[in-house]
Amino acid sequence: MRVGHGLGCLTGCLTRLVLGLVVGTILLAAIAAVFAPWSFFLGGRFHPLPVWQGIGTLHAKSGDYVLYVWMAPAPGGRTFNFPHVRGWGYLCAPRGERYALRLSANMNAHPGVDTNGYAMDIGMARRPWNYQWTLEGRPRVSLRGRWQNADLVMDDGGSVSRAFRPDGTVYLGPARDRPAPRETLPIVLHEAAWSGCFSDCRGAKQIAIPS
Repeated sequence: MRVGHGLGCLTGCLTRLVLGLVVGTILLAAIAAVFAPWSFFLGGRFHPLPVWQGIGTLHAKSGDYVLYVWMAPAPGGRTFNFPHVRGWGYLCAPRGERYALRLSANMNAHPGVDTNGYAMDIGMARRPWNYQWTLEGRPRVSLRGRWQNADLVMDDGGSVSRAFRPDGTVYLGPARDRPAPRETLPIVLHEAAWSGCFSDCRGAKQIAIPS
């Protein structure tokens, strides 16, 4: 194969890939504009894309848990036609382990263009590639709270102390022996842009805003 021909094929494939991503993004944004216009105003201000990202810290006796969340509108809410979002959470535990958690969250009313004061419930759990066979989704963490201006002010309802041992390691033993809640941890999720630091817990802890 001639080098010039190979480079031309590669360039053409990359161009089609980028074009497909752009068209897909525009299509998803158009669907959200019709069915979930509130998603462009999460946090009380307009976003060009219907996505909200935030970071905060849960200060536990066992150490600090840094949490980054990413969420976008999705169908399938518990209450028909009320706001529902899905996304991912990235939890950095005190010992440095990083857990990717599937995120699902609900609101109990339509906020319009200002979410301030509206309640939100967030549930997060691991979803490894073999989850459908093992059904092992720990750690599981839940948050409840409400929007206060641009922030999500929440607490974990004791879920972190049930998911992790006092030494900061995740509990993977029998469900019947799962630790009882030891403490309820507050957290303030501040809006934050994505950063490659979140792939490394050391970087995430350096940029996390104290809560």
